[in-house]
Amino acid sequence: MTEPTDSPTLDRYVSFLGLDCDAKSQQFVDILRIAMARDGRQDPFWDYFAAKLNGTQGPTHHDALYHIHCHLNDLRDLLERWDEADLTPMLESLEIECC
Repeated sequence: MTEPTDSPTLDRYVSFLGLDCDAKSQQFVDILRIAMARDGRQDPFWDYFAAKLNGTQGPTHHDALYHIHCHLNDLRDLLERWDEADLTPMLESLEIECC
């Protein structure tokens, strides 16, 4: 018989309860916005992605997690292009836990 634990293992394949994916995705987007505003950075993908997040392009009823999920590989490329390696673990965590 296995011993009960104080905290259950979180597993998106069982339930999204306790994962707080909405807050994690919004935190990632907030930090990414700050990073992309540094030094007057210009990036066509970022302009496109920010417009989607702002609801000025495409459907307006999707949240940050939806847009992150749809553009995981593009976001990885963006982080690599702009040397934002510190954001990569956040993106990977979102992918594994929430997408």
